[in-house]
Amino acid sequence: MKVNVKKVIIINPFGIGDVLFSTPVIENVKLSYLDSFIGYLCNIRTAPIFYSNPNVNKVFIYEKDDWRKLWKESKLKCINNFIKFLLEIKKCRFDLAIDLSLGRHYSFFLWLLGIKKRYGFNYKNRGLFLTHKIDIEGYQNKHVIEFYLDLLRFMNLNPVEVKPKVYIRDAEKLWADDFLKNKIVAKGYLIGIVPGGGVSWGTAVDIRRWPRDKFSRLADRLIEQLDVNVIIFGDSKEAGLCDEVISMMENEPIRIVGETSLMQFAALLSECDLVVANDGGPLHLSAAAGAKTVSLFGPVDEKVYGPYPADPMVHRIIKKNLPCRPCYSKFRMPPCRNNKECLNGIGVEEVLDAVLELLRKG
Repeated sequence: MKVNVKKVIIINPFGIGDVLFSTPVIENVKLSYLDSFIGYLCNIRTAPIFYSNPNVNKVFIYEKDDWRKLWKESKLKCINNFIKFLLEIKKCRFDLAIDLSLGRHYSFFLWLLGIKKRYGFNYKNRGLFLTHKIDIEGYQNKHVIEFYLDLLRFMNLNPVEVKPKVYIRDAEKLWADDFLKNKIVAKGYLIGIVPGGGVSWGTAVDIRRWPRDKFSRLADRLIEQLDVNVIIFGDSKEAGLCDEVISMMENEPIRIVGETSLMQFAALLSECDLVVANDGGPLHLSAAAGAKTVSLFGPVDEKVYGPYPADPMVHRIIKKNLPCRPCYSKFRMPPCRNNKECLNGIGVEEVLDAVLELLRKG
């Protein structure tokens, strides 16, 4: 058992899926250093995941857009506030940093703070301020989590926890139970459907979405064929999308769009027997919360960004084997020249069959 490291900070400023992929890092660090103090730096959207994680002692929120806005308003105020932010981190006296940002400025700040050991990935030679680094050209050919586990091995740790994990507090579980007891009408399964998929791709997010009319037909088939409860999920920015899916349905689903906190959403997902979702943060939150999933993958490589571990008894991935997919590589995606056939070509029947098969296995 290693005992020389006492305080560790982990850096991951990305979206829900990415930070969930990093939760095995937290678990394995805690197993290796039982008395460790773990800090986590993330954005404001993902912070609730770590507020409820018993292995994370301190959460630092770095919201890039807020700092940019403050810089435009007052450069002096921005500098003063940022110094205070760095001093807050410095007070924890971290011994070791695990930088998953793939950027150079986070490790520069860690160097300024005097953190002696700084591990991370040297992507595009951005690892100048890392003391220990692994060269990568991007996440490809294997899952992101496997890259993270390789980094732990590089630190001479022996990772044993590999599944993404989310901790849901009793208050959120009670809230979910209370919500559902007033909504459940059928005696069968509870099936979650997420026609959106998060906001991390901004205006380009539609390139990752299965057609909305197919989501509506799938929901109707499930209700009619199995007499199940279907719940349509979405955040406030996806209200129009979700309402359009519901408007095309012949049956009435449960609707909850833009009405939950992140952890209330996770609690509801944990109550679902199965969730159908596009590639994105809600898919990975569903898996981490313990739900079976049927996911729809288009331009993104499921071997790199799919549910992990890849267990077809729990998580079924639907994709089209086209010569042009996956086209998203090294964090870049070219313009689609095939009318998004990788997603448009997926039929309702094959998704329905996957749902039925997973439910039978349950």
